[in-house]
Amino acid sequence: MGREVEATAEESLVRRSAHGDGRAFAVLVNRYKGMVFSTACRLLNDAGRAEDAAQETFIKAYAALPGFRGEAKFSSWLYRICYNSCISMLRKKRPEVELKEAATASVPGPVEEVRSRSIKQAVMDEVVEMPEDYRAMITLYHFNGLSYEEIALTTRKPLGTVKAQIHRARALLKTRLIERVGWEELRKVMWT
Repeated sequence: MGREVEATAEESLVRRSAHGDGRAFAVLVNRYKGMVFSTACRLLNDAGRAEDAAQETFIKAYAALPGFRGEAKFSSWLYRICYNSCISMLRKKRPEVELKEAATASVPGPVEEVRSRSIKQAVMDEVVEMPEDYRAMITLYHFNGLSYEEIALTTRKPLGTVKAQIHRARALLKTRLIERVGWEELRKVMWT
């Protein structure tokens, strides 16, 4: 029941925003700004460009809201706009990649912590170096937690293509990580 009320409230906010209610749109922006910014950060790997992409995403969303038909969830629709904005930015100018801190996980002991950070940094380094499509798939699936179906909607790619690209991206990532840090080091971090 809580989700139904939340969905109804969101539908109301979307409808009101589509009719020019700036306050309703501000609520949506506040609700989704973290998601949009983190998606843009992971795809662009540059906080400054990610801020630009997030702003562009919300500007485009506000302008396109009257045409939003509600066939997908609002968040999926917003992901799509963000994804397109980021891909457009990547195609305009390839960024000089600066990595953001890897996700932190508490690992007991200083040796294990250093090893874990090193592996996480290697993962982030390798993800950034992947082809755009693979990087986007890994980001949307593993970092943002989207399902295959949501990724297919966001990227407008067939479900089979999404699954295949995620599989190929994982295989490429595994190969690169094994070459970079070795299987034993990778295995130690993966199963601790």
